[in-house]
Amino acid sequence: MQGLSRLELRPRDVGGHQPRSIAGMEAPRTLDEVRALVRRAMVSKSRLYPVSTGRNWGMGSAMPITEDNVVVDLSGMNRIRSLDLEAGFAVIEPGVTQAQLAEVLRETPWMLNVTASCADTSVIGNALDRGDGCVRSRVHDVAGIEAVLADGSVVTTGGLDPAGRYHGRVAGPDLTAAFVQHNLGVVTAMAVALVPRPQTIGLVHGRIPRDQAGVALGAVTNFLRRGNPAEGLLRVRELSLVPSHGDWILPQGVDPSLFTILGPLMGSDATVELAEELLRKALIEVEGAEALRVVDAAEVAPGDPLYARALMAQGIPTCLGVRNALGVASCDQIDEGEMGFLALLPLMPMHARRTEHILAALQTAVDAHTTALMIEWNLVSRHLANGVIQIFFERDAPDAPYRAHQLRNDGNCLLRGHGCAIYRSDIDHAAADVWSETSTASLGMLHRLKTALDPDGLLSPGRYGA
Repeated sequence: MQGLSRLELRPRDVGGHQPRSIAGMEAPRTLDEVRALVRRAMVSKSRLYPVSTGRNWGMGSAMPITEDNVVVDLSGMNRIRSLDLEAGFAVIEPGVTQAQLAEVLRETPWMLNVTASCADTSVIGNALDRGDGCVRSRVHDVAGIEAVLADGSVVTTGGLDPAGRYHGRVAGPDLTAAFVQHNLGVVTAMAVALVPRPQTIGLVHGRIPRDQAGVALGAVTNFLRRGNPAEGLLRVRELSLVPSHGDWILPQGVDPSLFTILGPLMGSDATVELAEELLRKALIEVEGAEALRVVDAAEVAPGDPLYARALMAQGIPTCLGVRNALGVASCDQIDEGEMGFLALLPLMPMHARRTEHILAALQTAVDAHTTALMIEWNLVSRHLANGVIQIFFERDAPDAPYRAHQLRNDGNCLLRGHGCAIYRSDIDHAAADVWSETSTASLGMLHRLKTALDPDGLLSPGRYGA
C-alpha cells in the first residue's frame, strides 16, 4: 500500500512499550480516500489501525496494539464541516485539534470542553477514548458520528445526516456509543456538543496536606452529592506516592507532602458565589483547606502558576502544563524526551476509608519497584471518579522502564482487588482489560457485532490515539 504521512512512528514511545512492526502507512485526506483505502485493504487482506494525531501519550502514543498493521494517519482530515452557533454543535473531522476548534469558537456563545493535554491533540480521538475535559467527561460531547465500515460503506449515527448536518437524536436506535473504544469502523467525522460560555468561571485551587487525602475526597464528594449549583469538573490531583529508597523522579514542582484540589466553578456570578460558599462549608473539617482560593479565571496573569489551568477552564487549550511536567520545549519532543511516563486509568471510589486502603496498597507496590507515581481523581459524576495514575521514570536509567512497567502491572492487579475497574487501556493491556471487565455474554455480543460488520478483522483492535 502506498502513501505518505507526516506522522513518524518510532520504535520508542514516551511509555517505553514494546515496539510493534508496521506493515505500512497511509494518510487519507477525504472521506472518499478513506473508503478507497478500506476497499484496497479488503483485496490485499491488510489490517488497518487508524490514529488521529497520534498523541496518546503514556498509553502507546501512535503505535498499534497488534503487529503488522497499516497505520492510517487521519491528521490530514482536519476540516470543521459545520458550526451551529444556535444549538451549540460542531461537526468536525478526526484531524481537527483542540487549538483549531477553540480558535473558531472565540468570541462566540460557545466554548470547547478542553482537556489538560496538548493543544494539538485531536478532539475526536480523545472523546472516542473517554478522555476527560475541564467541564465533563468527553464521552458526553459525542453527539453523533460518521464512520466507514469494513466494506467501504458509510454510516452515520445520533442524528448526524449523510450531508454532514446534525439534527439531534432522531427516531430509532442510536449506535453512537458502540463506536466508543471500539473498532467497528473508521470514524471520519463527529458531531461535538459544545459548552455554553458562562458568565463567570471561578477557578478553585488549594494545596492540602497529604494525610488529609481521604477526608478531602469525601468532603468534595459530599459537596457534589448535596447539589453543586455550578458546572465544572473538580479534581483531586498531584497526590504522589514515592519510594522510601532508591532513585525515582516526579515532574518539577510536585511536592509529595501535599496534594491539590483544582477545577472550575462555572455559571452566573451568583451561582459561582454560592458554589464557593458551599464548597468551603464542605471542606470545613479538612486541615489546610482554609487556604483554598477561588480566583476569576479571566484575571489570572501569564506568570501565575495557575495560568495554564485558567486558560483551559475558559476553553482555551495550551501545551504549557504537559511541557513543563515532562521538561520539553515542544510536544513533538515528548516521545523522545528524557522523562518517560505510563498511564493507568481506573475507576476510583469517592469514599474516604476505601481511598486510604487503596493508597496504602499502592504505596507497597511503589516501594517494591522503587518508582514514583502520581494520582488524580476526576470527579466526573456524583457516583464515581475517573482515576488517572501517572508513573514516571528516567528513560535511559538502567532498569527504570522495566520497573515502571512492573509497577503498572502490579498496580492494575491491586486496584482490581479493591474493586476498581479499568476504564481506559494502554496498548499492552487493551485485550486483557476488556476480557477482565466484561461479562461472557457481553463479550459474545461484541464478537457477533464485530463479526457481522467486519468478518475478516480488517479494522485492528484499539482506539484512536489522541
